[in-house]
Amino acid sequence: MRGNLKQIEWFAVICSIIYTILLTYQVIWCWLFAFLASMAFLYLCYVKKIYAELVLQAFYLLMAVYGYFQWDISLFQDLQSLGWEINLSIISIGVLLTIASGYTLKKYSDAELPWLDSFTTVFSIIATALMVSLLPENWLYWIVIDAVSIYLYMKRGLKLTAILFIIYTFLAINGYLTWI
Repeated sequence: MRGNLKQIEWFAVICSIIYTILLTYQVIWCWLFAFLASMAFLYLCYVKKIYAELVLQAFYLLMAVYGYFQWDISLFQDLQSLGWEINLSIISIGVLLTIASGYTLKKYSDAELPWLDSFTTVFSIIATALMVSLLPENWLYWIVIDAVSIYLYMKRGLKLTAILFIIYTFLAINGYLTWI
């Protein structure tokens, strides 16, 4: 079983890296790799009892399909920013949702690290919504989320996935610089 999990983790990591690189450079096939990675991570999160992340992976599956069918390369010609006021509102809502989710997971499940799990999940949903809306600041959210995720996955024994999030952090920096 442990060998199978490691193979699934490798597959998920490779697909995730390919997805992020292709997305950064606006290649539509990024969504196929997003879908495949999410399927693999969905299973891993279930096995490792990272329940909020499991829900996140299901959300990513849907976003991969949505992203593919909504793709229009011409949308990248005039990327707009939300501005600080809207971003502060988004962050405030994210914090409140993180508190609610963390409390729920802590009280009603056997989730490991419920607060971190909730933080990365809530803000990943927010960042994904910003990403599919082609808002460049999505990458700034990802930089923070990815850095926190490194610790989360290390604590759960998914070292390869933690390494993925180190790579993600640098890819998010590159994504931001590329999109602006």
